[in-house]
Amino acid sequence: MRPPFSLVFVHGDGSRVLRLNVPRWLGYATLLFPAALATGALALGGARALINYQRGELAGLNRRVADQNALIESFRSGAASVRSELASWRALHANMWEALGPELTKAPKDGAGIGGIPAPVPDDRVAAGPQDELALLLATVAEEGPRLRELERVIGRTGEVVNALPLRWPIRGRVNSEFGRRSSPWGGAAERHDGLDISVPLGTPVMCPAPGRVVVAGGGGDYGRHIMIDHGNGVRSLYGHMSKVDVRAGQLVEKGTVLGLTGSTGRSTGPHLHYELRVAGKAVNPRKFLWDGAE
Repeated sequence: MRPPFSLVFVHGDGSRVLRLNVPRWLGYATLLFPAALATGALALGGARALINYQRGELAGLNRRVADQNALIESFRSGAASVRSELASWRALHANMWEALGPELTKAPKDGAGIGGIPAPVPDDRVAAGPQDELALLLATVAEEGPRLRELERVIGRTGEVVNALPLRWPIRGRVNSEFGRRSSPWGGAAERHDGLDISVPLGTPVMCPAPGRVVVAGGGGDYGRHIMIDHGNGVRSLYGHMSKVDVRAGQLVEKGTVLGLTGSTGRSTGPHLHYELRVAGKAVNPRKFLWDGAE
C-alpha cells in the first residue's frame, strides 16, 4: 500500500507546527476537484452560448418563415385579384360579342358542325397552394387568349363600318330647327322636318363627315343646290340650300373633303345648312349619329 500524503503546517518563524497525513485518494480528489469545477464551468458556459446561438438561429428561421408566409399570402391575394379581373373581362367579352358578333342560330337537325364563343362561366376551381394558384391563373389567361383574338377580329370589322358612318358635324353652328315635327316658317302649319337646319354665315365651307361616293351634286327644288353622299351600308347624307357645289356625281370623297359652300337656295328663309341623314331610304335624326365632341 502506497503511503498517504503528508501535509505539514509551518509557523512563520520556521518552526513546524502540525503534520497531517491525508489519504492519497483524498489528495488526488482535492487536486482534481478545482480542475473538474473549472471544466464544468467552461462546459456550462459553452452550452449556454450554444443555446443562445441556436435561439438566434431559430428566431431568424421564424422570421424567414413569417416573411415567406406573408409573400405567399400576398401572391395569393394578387392572383385572386387578377382572376377576378379576368372574370369581369369574360363578362365584358360576352357582352361585346353579343352586340358585335354574328348572330348565333340553332343548327339544322342534319348538321354536325358547332362553334361560337362560349359564354362566361363562374370559375369555381380552387387552388391548394401557390403553385396551383399560378397554374390556375395561367390556365385562365390561356382560355382568354382565343376569345380576345376573335373579339379583336370582330371589332376590327366593326371599326371599318363605324369609320364609314357620318359621326361628325359637317359644319359648326347654332341649330335653328331640329329633326321632327315643327311649325312651318311659311304660314305656321305643322310639318315634318327631316333634318337639322344649322345656322352659319353665307359661304361657309361644308366638310364631308365620312368617306363615301357622291350620288347627287347640284339639282334644285326645295333643297336648292344640294349634295347627297352614299356612305355604304344603306347610309346616305344630304346637304341642302348650298350656294356652291365643289364635287361631282360619282366622285369618291374622304372625311374632311370640302363639299361646297353654304347658301340659301331653294326653299329657305336665310343662309344655313340643311343636314339630313337617311338609313335604308328613311330619314333619321342626325343627332343619333353625331358625337358632341366631333368637329
